Amino acid sequence: MPKMTARQAAATALIKVNYEGGYSNLVLNETLKKGELSPEDNSFASRLFYGTLERKLTLDHIIGGYSKKPVKNMTPAVAEILRTALYQLVYLDSVPDSAAVNEAVKLTRQMKVSSASGFVNAVLRSFIRDEKRIPSVRGNRLKRLEVKYSCPQWIIKTMLEAYGEDAAIAMLEHSLDRPPLYARVNTAKITVDDCIAQLTQEGVQAQKDPDLEGCILLTATSSIEKLPSFEKGLFHIQDKSSQLCAATLEAKAGERVLDCCSAPGSKSFTLAQQMQNRGEIISCDIFEEKINKIQAGADRLGLSCIHPQLRDAAVFDLNLGEFDRVLCDVPCSGIGIISRKPEIKYKREQELRELPDIQAKILNNASRYVKTGGRLVYSTCTLLMQENQKIVEAFLDQHKEFEPCPLPQTVRKAVGLTEENQWQVTLLAQMANTDGFFIACMKKVR
Repeated sequence: MPKMTARQAAATALIKVNYEGGYSNLVLNETLKKGELSPEDNSFASRLFYGTLERKLTLDHIIGGYSKKPVKNMTPAVAEILRTALYQLVYLDSVPDSAAVNEAVKLTRQMKVSSASGFVNAVLRSFIRDEKRIPSVRGNRLKRLEVKYSCPQWIIKTMLEAYGEDAAIAMLEHSLDRPPLYARVNTAKITVDDCIAQLTQEGVQAQKDPDLEGCILLTATSSIEKLPSFEKGLFHIQDKSSQLCAATLEAKAGERVLDCCSAPGSKSFTLAQQMQNRGEIISCDIFEEKINKIQAGADRLGLSCIHPQLRDAAVFDLNLGEFDRVLCDVPCSGIGIISRKPEIKYKREQELRELPDIQAKILNNASRYVKTGGRLVYSTCTLLMQENQKIVEAFLDQHKEFEPCPLPQTVRKAVGLTEENQWQVTLLAQMANTDGFFIACMKKVR
């Protein structure tokens, strides 16, 4: 017998994310491991967990239409039971309405909030009697968009102002889609064709990306880490946007490369493969456990030119020397990856205000390691201009020894850029079917 049901696992994991600040992927993996569920229940729990998290603002709006008590005043267990049940009623056609209600009531006992069973039952049945219509929204257009796309108004307003109506709405639509799963073939061990053939034998559908050599799109995947090809180090998981970022450096065999904020290490891995595992890559992070993960990944992939180091990217160390290529992929708000980690979009705007200062400090420090003629790449997985364009433009204003460097042709082609001198790009998810991402390329000329 499993230690918990799929619905209980989803609700338990949601409590840890929404009320305790846990990371969605880590929390869910830990919960499912403890739950000892069947593969089918694991799949259902995962879908319920991510779907409910993704649609939280919409679901809370529905609850507000049927409950006198605001969601914020409910106990976490009751709130998550209602959210998961409503998600099933609105978005999962495969679940009968009666099952969604009955299992929610049962869940109040399993999660020790049985006193709320009548309340949960009443809210859900009232919603069904109203033919599961989402209550009308009182407020301005931003409020209506917030409910429709389950995205806070401040993010929507920022996207509309920065990218215009069509692009902002497309981004919001895309944020609710299932994100693609890309991998990078370890060309230091195997060819792309042979890797795809191996994955096919293991029951995984894989196809070449038409624009980026070594990049493959995976579908019909099972547990990636249990695949023999993964254990043999034939590939690593990495979004196409991140692979494009690594390609922007155009690192060559024998060069010295500094990856300032490396964890979890995927860009370092791709760079090492591009360098034919010849040269030196210093991969840095401020947390020892992340350094250990980078080393473990490099060992699995057989990439001996990667040397993880525990260090603060904002603190200069003269002993490191100079580098041909420096990658500065800074900590950011993560607005570009909300389809993968929906909890990111629920951060308060004021929580992110210190980030630009940190990013500028790291970029300024990273630039000190670039040798004359060397390349410096700044990148983030956010779409906020104050963390992207404004950072690099201020940097170039202050550092006349650096100039914009045109993006490589392979990168421009992959994202549909026609101007040869374009040196920075914001990847909107709908533009290249990737995560939202920002890349800026600069060169030290004097």
